[in-house]
Amino acid sequence: MTKSSTANDPTFRSAPRKSNLRANLFLAECIGVTWAYLRALYHRGDEEGGGIWHGKRSSTAILQIHLMAAFAVIYMVRLNAMSRWLLPRELSVEEITFVILVWLPSIMGSYAMLRADDVSAFTLLVATALYAVGSYLNSYSELQRMWWKANPANKGRCYTLGLFSASRNVNYFGDTVLFAGWAIATGSVWNVWVPLVMGSMFWFHHIPDKEAYLAKRYRKDWDSYKAQTPYAFIPYVC
Repeated sequence: MTKSSTANDPTFRSAPRKSNLRANLFLAECIGVTWAYLRALYHRGDEEGGGIWHGKRSSTAILQIHLMAAFAVIYMVRLNAMSRWLLPRELSVEEITFVILVWLPSIMGSYAMLRADDVSAFTLLVATALYAVGSYLNSYSELQRMWWKANPANKGRCYTLGLFSASRNVNYFGDTVLFAGWAIATGSVWNVWVPLVMGSMFWFHHIPDKEAYLAKRYRKDWDSYKAQTPYAFIPYVC
């Protein structure tokens, strides 16, 4: 979806939710994508007798598969909790089509099919730490904003505190860190494409698009917020 098309989407960013139809559709799509990912993850190699259920994998490889499965389930639960409760806006057409039916399946398919068996326990530890940090940055920043917005005194104001005082798009940075950890867990260098492409999309498309919208919506707060927090993506870096 281009910048012009998102800006013209009536459900873009601020349209209030009128029903749970799109949220329910999104949930069903997430369940389907997760099922396909888990099936690919656990049954890859069954034809050659090398699947996880055939007892031919090391304990670390089995731990890796279970960990990658947990990453997917946790991510999908968190994604739906955020879309249903933390973000009271309507889901966009892009989110219920391209994001969940093309973008996420491409990532998760790459993770499942390019997974390497020779990953070390230390690598899985690093991956888990990055996944946890990324999840925290994304989810807790949204929680902080929701709690602040719940105060009627803050109606119509731009949230500039908490984790968003370290980066204006710390939630996007958290997602990139999360998927970098998930990519590391696969043990395949080829999966580095995911955080690289994701970070580039945030930096070159989503952040300019979002901030152009916020600059118009919060005219009184935006200039001072940019001066207070000059980092658009990576906290205290850029």
